[in-house]
Amino acid sequence: MQYRTIPIRSAGSGERPLPALVRAPQLEGEAGRTRFLLGELEQAVNAELGASLPAAAWLRTLRVDEDEAVLTLAPMQPHPGLDIAQAAFATLRRLLRDTDIYVAAAAH
Repeated sequence: MQYRTIPIRSAGSGERPLPALVRAPQLEGEAGRTRFLLGELEQAVNAELGASLPAAAWLRTLRVDEDEAVLTLAPMQPHPGLDIAQAAFATLRRLLRDTDIYVAAAAH
């Protein structure tokens, strides 16, 4: 007979466990600015999906400088990936006027 195993996590951590392949996104640029943009992106994506996903579940990199922003999404199925890309682009366009914005999916 085969039993299903359930991982046990500390109840006091307050954080939702992430899948094993999820990794924290790489942020490049002025720290305060990138943290602000990351928070805005998380809110927009979660509103679009009707879910509460940390950025680590869908974002690989965010690079922001004076005149360019580059966002690389984690590889995923087309449906949520397209919705996330559109929400992220619209958010960056709203917040970063006069900035070239690029949104792409990372290779598997």
